Amino acid sequence: MALDLTQLDRALDATLEAAFDPSLWPGILTDISAATNSYGAVIIPVTARSPQLTLQTESVARALEAYFDEGWHQKEWRLRAVPLLARRGIAREQEYTSRDEFEREDYYRSQSKHRLGRSCIVSFSGPDDTLCLTLHRKIDQDFYDEAEAEILGTIRDRLTASATIMQHLAKSRVQGMSEAFETSGVAAIFFNRRFKVTHVNTNAEALLGDDLNIASGELRSARHQETIRIRERMAAVISERWLLPGTDNGPITVERYGRRPLLLRIQRLGGNLPDFFTHSIGVCLLDDPEAKHQKSIRSLRELFGLTLAEAVVLSHLSEGLSLREIAGQSCQSYETVRTHLKSIFNKTDTRRQSELVALVVGLKNVIPPASQEPSLL
Repeated sequence: MALDLTQLDRALDATLEAAFDPSLWPGILTDISAATNSYGAVIIPVTARSPQLTLQTESVARALEAYFDEGWHQKEWRLRAVPLLARRGIAREQEYTSRDEFEREDYYRSQSKHRLGRSCIVSFSGPDDTLCLTLHRKIDQDFYDEAEAEILGTIRDRLTASATIMQHLAKSRVQGMSEAFETSGVAAIFFNRRFKVTHVNTNAEALLGDDLNIASGELRSARHQETIRIRERMAAVISERWLLPGTDNGPITVERYGRRPLLLRIQRLGGNLPDFFTHSIGVCLLDDPEAKHQKSIRSLRELFGLTLAEAVVLSHLSEGLSLREIAGQSCQSYETVRTHLKSIFNKTDTRRQSELVALVVGLKNVIPPASQEPSLL
């Protein structure tokens, strides 16, 4: 047996500390590799394999880069080990690959370019996927034997405990962010790397309905093309693609029947956790122009003693609409809107539309919070 149990035990002890300080993980993987007489180690999810979802020792960094560049993550031979992992939590190369397959399969020929070929996979539970610690030995080293596999199978609980702690810490962080958004009056919907909704704050719940809802754990619009845009934007922000020239990073418009559209901004959450340990990887921030419009109307009524109809006209004027456009939107005659405007001039002590609009725009920074605003009734 080539395992150094003292060194392995010490490395596993550090996994709990790494739950609070993720920067320790590379060193832990290096120590586990040395303790198991391995050339290198990788942590990667079973199903969602991508360059952003790996943690590895430097010794196998080049091999892992080739693995993704050559597309082997899309035709992963070692997925044949999944049934073994489901039953035992551990699988060695020789248990799911024959000697003939090992010698002739292109997958292993690619691995051999980096002198890899003998592996042992240990599975453990992640936040939303099974994670695999894959230990690699060089092709000229011995396979992991049964005695080594028995010992390696016992480390799963320690790895799962660390992953669980990290998940709970990440969840607490998201809840804290959600509360901060709540206090600021911001509607926020958090999602994970599978684009599943993980948390919705109260402000966001109030905006969900027929036009925008959560179905099967995903944020969806009533309009298919808007749903596609939401999914594409989520995929872009959780990678570096949002930095590419020509990428549309502006808000997504979500149309609503009889009301102004919602504006949806999608952002990645920062942090120092490897992506597969996080509770939520991004947040959708919802902006409701209709609510702002109503807030403006309430404030204008309070400040200048306007009627509801007058406040609506003044709010529309401040948004750049002409009198004829206001008449069309409010189903009033042009002369009725002009009459409202004359009354507004008297109550605001102004004489021109430009002067009136400048007054309203200047007041926007002193509009009271919604909790202090008078009712329309």
